[in-house]
Amino acid sequence: MFTIKEILKSTGGKLIKGKINRRISGVSIDSRTIKENEIFMAIKGRRFDGHSFIEQAISSGAGAILFSNLRYEKSALNPRAPNSISMVRVGDTVCALGALAHYHRRKFKIPVIAITGSNGKTTTKEMLNSIFGRRFNVLCNPETQNNHIGVPLSILKLRQRHNFAVIEIGANHPGEIDKLSWVVKPTVGIITNIGPAHLEFFRSLKGVFKAKLELIKNLVKGGKLILNKDDHFLSRLNGANFQTITFGLSRCSDFYGQIIKQTQKNTSFLLNERHHLVLNTLGRHNVYNALASIACARAFSISYDEIKDALRSFKAPSMRMQMHNIDNIEIINDCYNSNPGSLVWALQFLREYTSRGKKIIVCGDMLELGRGAEKLHSNMGKRIAKGEIDFLITVGPLSRNIAQGAHLAGMPRNSIRRYKNTTEAAKFLRGLIETGDVVLIKGSRAMQMENVVKCF
Repeated sequence: MFTIKEILKSTGGKLIKGKINRRISGVSIDSRTIKENEIFMAIKGRRFDGHSFIEQAISSGAGAILFSNLRYEKSALNPRAPNSISMVRVGDTVCALGALAHYHRRKFKIPVIAITGSNGKTTTKEMLNSIFGRRFNVLCNPETQNNHIGVPLSILKLRQRHNFAVIEIGANHPGEIDKLSWVVKPTVGIITNIGPAHLEFFRSLKGVFKAKLELIKNLVKGGKLILNKDDHFLSRLNGANFQTITFGLSRCSDFYGQIIKQTQKNTSFLLNERHHLVLNTLGRHNVYNALASIACARAFSISYDEIKDALRSFKAPSMRMQMHNIDNIEIINDCYNSNPGSLVWALQFLREYTSRGKKIIVCGDMLELGRGAEKLHSNMGKRIAKGEIDFLITVGPLSRNIAQGAHLAGMPRNSIRRYKNTTEAAKFLRGLIETGDVVLIKGSRAMQMENVVKCF
């Protein structure tokens, strides 16, 4: 896969020990799963420092070690250290990981699709994987490994057998999308939407928009940029160095959808007034995700029949608007994450849902919203009060503001409960629910709202 010489060239590293022409079969950051003759990159993270596991990586058969901690250099030069191991020192192992992935990406001429946006990235990525995967060998970053570690590791898995790469790019700080899209060097970029996510670091919607635009900086010249035409920020975006393709529910989009019917099992819509499609996913927001994937697939001449079949059989990623019927109680598990934008979509679905019993929502804190967090939570409470919801349960200190906002907007106090944790909320919910009720459960990832789902 690489020679030590290539690793030195791409990372700017210094060979401390070993042969420069030695070939390395792969890259690993996990000493527990490293394979023989791979290079172990000692990444320092929030909880662990990879330098502490170098000896374990060597024992597991690592062919090379890339490190930055100068204290380890003395160990590398120790005459008792294995002579077969190559040792490379760099200034920053995380930067070196990205640089090596960037170098590797340039070896491939295949289409590479990068997806970013405040909401819908993972679902759009998986929809595209479902469509392209019917005929082609597609590389995707697994689950939501969309950060400064997951994206480079995914790119480093590119092989000659791959026909496409579909890479989700996430960020919660300015400059991160720039760095990751430099690694990916996309031929197609998709921006799903601009919403109030990670405002603690982006500060405003304009800050979010500016961050997402970093994707364009590294889009290959003559590439395609696929945009949500219904989004206030994205609707007027265009440029001379790339082709713009739009999607949305408005007819001014290149690919527009008209929702026909939503049930508790699927959503059907009409594409460009010609093609009838059915999704086994819930909510209007998933129509947007489907439209983004359709726009991209059509850019590569995938037939409408292939697209329809792939999307009809597509299943949403775990904990994203997943419907479960348990003892005639409908549970909507949307626990993977939450921000004001995604909560609005979930509330809209719950409001439009036909229920024989009560409509109940369990809301956990929405995190990383910065100074305006309390107000944003309060505003969500007001939406809930006006959304024909029968009962509101909140979990966490920030969500107290959801409860307060709902009560101020007219929701009766006896229809609201506030709890500190999911255990207390689940206990109350078990005594509240009855046959025919529908329960939406949603909150930021760190709130672990799936613990409420487990009470059923």
